[in-house]
Amino acid sequence: MNNISGFFQKFFNLENNKNLQVEFIIRAIKEISGVELQKEMLDTSEGRVKLNCSPAFRNQIFMHKDKIESSLRSQKIFLKIF
Repeated sequence: MNNISGFFQKFFNLENNKNLQVEFIIRAIKEISGVELQKEMLDTSEGRVKLNCSPAFRNQIFMHKDKIESSLRSQKIFLKIF
């Protein structure tokens, strides 16, 4: 019988990597724009970060969008904020 745990470990590592990316994104947004978000307010898919927060928070984040994306690129996270 084949060992399937190695197969499932790949998916576990992908999920951990996604959680780590979200933590980096939240930290970068907080440091640069001063807006503190929760994990549930971000949706990362298809190379994009979708913000599910109030319009006031989104405006504050978009004012600093270039700096935030630059900070994420320096951490090898290549996502666009939408």
